[in-house]
Amino acid sequence: MGISVNLFAALLYFTGAAIGNVLPVLLAAGYILLFEENEKLKRTAVKASILTVSFSVLTSLLSWLSSVLTSFFYMLENMLRVYTYYDAIDGKIYDSAKFQIADLFRILGYVMSSVSEVPYVCAILIMVVLGFRAYRQIDIKIKWIDKILDKHF
Repeated sequence: MGISVNLFAALLYFTGAAIGNVLPVLLAAGYILLFEENEKLKRTAVKASILTVSFSVLTSLLSWLSSVLTSFFYMLENMLRVYTYYDAIDGKIYDSAKFQIADLFRILGYVMSSVSEVPYVCAILIMVVLGFRAYRQIDIKIKWIDKILDKHF
């Protein structure tokens, strides 16, 4: 292709980190698997593809779980606030414990919405580190991926 094998391997990881989309990594890996002869580059392409897809699936699942739990916590918070409000209208004693529990649910909702970003940031950091390592021709062993690669390459 005209660029070094090291640079091409690093670009695969950097593409996964910068774009965060699976398609460009899979297209580049497909090109490598079809047209390049270097076995190390092919292994790197498959490893980058597997990692990108894995991080994408993990981020999607945790984002979905976070959305469900955040919605649940906000629903509980609103139910407690409405229930306490109607108690106050009926002339019953103001219950500050219900407001404290409602605040706890609101805080849990904020925490859950923040937690969904952690795997995305970790994926970016890991892919950037792997990109620099690939540029220097240093292979990082990831046991479950290397086991698949050893079996099929």
